[in-house]
Amino acid sequence: MRALLTTLSILTLTSVAAVGAEIPAPKILIITGDHEHVWQDTTSALKNILTEAGHVVDVTERPRLDLTSKKLVAYDTLILNYRDTIRGAEANPDSVWTDTNKGAFANAVRAGTGLVVAHGASGAFINDSEWRTEFAKLCAGGWRKEDSQRKMHELTLTVQRDHAITRGMNSLEHGRDQLHQNLILTEGSEVLVTAFDGREMDEPIIWANYYGEGRVVQCALGHNAAAMRRDGFRTLFVRCVEWAGEKGFRTIFDGKTLSGWEGNNRYWSVEDGAIVGGSLARPMPFHDFLCTVEEFEDFELRLEAKVVGQRNSGVCVRTRRLKYSYPIVGYEIDMGVFRWGWVYEEGGPRQVLNRADQEELQPKIQNVLRQGEFNDLVVRCEGNRISVWMNGVPFDFIETDEQTARRLRKGAIGLQLHEGRAQKVSFRNVRIKELHVNGG
Repeated sequence: MRALLTTLSILTLTSVAAVGAEIPAPKILIITGDHEHVWQDTTSALKNILTEAGHVVDVTERPRLDLTSKKLVAYDTLILNYRDTIRGAEANPDSVWTDTNKGAFANAVRAGTGLVVAHGASGAFINDSEWRTEFAKLCAGGWRKEDSQRKMHELTLTVQRDHAITRGMNSLEHGRDQLHQNLILTEGSEVLVTAFDGREMDEPIIWANYYGEGRVVQCALGHNAAAMRRDGFRTLFVRCVEWAGEKGFRTIFDGKTLSGWEGNNRYWSVEDGAIVGGSLARPMPFHDFLCTVEEFEDFELRLEAKVVGQRNSGVCVRTRRLKYSYPIVGYEIDMGVFRWGWVYEEGGPRQVLNRADQEELQPKIQNVLRQGEFNDLVVRCEGNRISVWMNGVPFDFIETDEQTARRLRKGAIGLQLHEGRAQKVSFRNVRIKELHVNGG
């Protein structure tokens, strides 16, 4: 990248590479205390899986006391591993949900708290006709009285849709588990994984939907703790929880159009659910940027990016378009060739801002880089600090020049096409969470 605006004042920057910080993980609550299955064992298995994945997990065996609006607001994801039974209610009266509990639970998910419904839990209130209809909507469907259950047998799972939960997975042997048949799915549900019933058809086994602002995933796998401990289940369940747990995030790319973005349509388009820039058939005559119409101040941005070709691209934050000379000014996270992980002053004189950190940082990034494929990028801008995770590898920097920090405090999100050799860049699953907004 060229720095054309040499009139900008030189900024003072403190950079720290590979700081070891973790991407903020969702806080999880497992709701249990009653079930036809051995809920103590399955709850322990689920908690261990998520704790080992680095998540903060609480468990309540007393929904009557803990499912309140005041307590639920603290969680990003709720996991339902519960079914009300007569025997369970007698043994543990605090496991019985009141109408207030049901309302608080529904309101939390409707407002944006994620929900993962574990094996059989969608039938938690199948005998409660008044609550049953709304609960089915909330859970994206699932169990009903007319359903049947196959005996435990070896399940072969088939991925039906490219989704954040299933990305990179194909058919896999799951092992012995119980398959529910004739499950219902609510309108808009996306079937992600199916399981062959052993005779003639595939049954939906994992699917996703929304209830209000909340992301909901049904995971009908995991009849017992042994099934939950298998690698395939562990991977899928963690992904279910992480996808559902993006509380407060909203998409800023609808996957179909460039609505909300501005740029040169000659170079930018939408293909297969991704923003695509450039072409492998011709070089780029100049730098070009696709930017959001909306501006952001403190936020966390998450997306997937792919760069194919012999040039580099990047994601720009706190960016402003300029009327003259260079198109934009702001901070850029470089991607492509050997520039993955460069922090660059786009449209300014300093160019590479974390050059001194590259000797230590580059081997870590190159070790996890998926060349020619989509890579995960998280950028968190908060105050004077910009923290970045590239496929989980962390680095950050702190702006210490207060005048510059104020000038670049707020701006658009920008995607770059570099001038020069032919290249094709793609960005998908672009979502953002604004910080310090309504307590975010």
